[in-house]
Amino acid sequence: MSERVARRVWVAAGGRCTICNRYLLDDETTGQDVMIGQLAHIVGWSTADGSPRGSESLAVELRGEADNLLLLCYDQHKVIDDKSLWAVYDADTLRAMKRKHESRVRGLTAMGHDRSTTVLRVIGNIHDQAVDLTDARIREALFTRNRFPDWALRGADEYEVDLRPLPGERDGTSVYWASAHAHLDERLDRLRTLVAKGRVTHLSVFPLARIPVLILLGTLLDDTVPVDLYPKRRDGDEGWGWTASARDVGFHFTRVRVGSNRTKVALLVSVSGSVDRNRLPDEIDDSYTIYELRPADSLPIPGLIGSAGSLDAFSRTWREVLAAVEAQHPGVQAIPTFSAVPAAAAVSMGRHLMRAAHPPLHIYDRVTGSTTYQFTTSTAETSR
Repeated sequence: MSERVARRVWVAAGGRCTICNRYLLDDETTGQDVMIGQLAHIVGWSTADGSPRGSESLAVELRGEADNLLLLCYDQHKVIDDKSLWAVYDADTLRAMKRKHESRVRGLTAMGHDRSTTVLRVIGNIHDQAVDLTDARIREALFTRNRFPDWALRGADEYEVDLRPLPGERDGTSVYWASAHAHLDERLDRLRTLVAKGRVTHLSVFPLARIPVLILLGTLLDDTVPVDLYPKRRDGDEGWGWTASARDVGFHFTRVRVGSNRTKVALLVSVSGSVDRNRLPDEIDDSYTIYELRPADSLPIPGLIGSAGSLDAFSRTWREVLAAVEAQHPGVQAIPTFSAVPAAAAVSMGRHLMRAAHPPLHIYDRVTGSTTYQFTTSTAETSR
């Protein structure tokens, strides 16, 4: 094959193995400046019996052209040319792999500097169930929105905000909520500094922690910076971001109880499950007017908010609830809030709370071993 053809295949593949994505411009193990990639034929260069896929109907003079060549590492080249695997790695399969890999490389290299986004992972142990979010998962999720990651917020911890070392999460102790609040505020202070310097112009948030923590997170995110949320998908593929097949869901709110004191209001937010009014704490007595936000045409279930459109609809309705409280209940000092919501909705609740207009939220949550909801933290203490 000609040098021109070889160069074209190397460039189109981005210097990486078409199958395993290994970097092939030098040897990563020894650090030696040696190109270790190999050009492999999709349809074998010869029609002889021992030529891998050589019996395919492609003119011999075309078998050395770029369209019939893959950039591979030695290992994957050995695999596809093993005679026992010719049926597995047939010509059509290899062509599809080539198209997918080269299309991905073209898309990634087409991104300009304005497609950079600063990554913010807020990770905790959900009832002692550890979560994992690797850099590779981040890149995969961002690529679906034509973004590439900037790690400006990453410090000494594995993640930008790592709540896993904090004690007391499982039991929802007051020490845990106070520590989580302080840790969030400390780590987000760096974000505020970088925003002020113009270093951060777009933010991608990957939230997976207890709901009260994520509501606080929302209140701490800077209003001047565009934010994309990447929820953890529930389809079992360990992916992050919206589900392509998810339908948009609408929401509404109703007043479910009229209290005797206009300055006392409680909010129930039933999205991923129903908040049980029979388990509200004793302090939410008959003096409280109670509003509930819930899906308009379906029952509250996990995974209900699976699209950006559904999150937008939720956020609009949440703002409407807050506006109703502001207009109809002047004098409210704080709003007890009981939420059964997914992570993205929790962040959105905090983001749309306007300190100048809305009372602070007193956030309650279900705690292991308790028959009622327990107070956790308040947005009154956030520093945005």
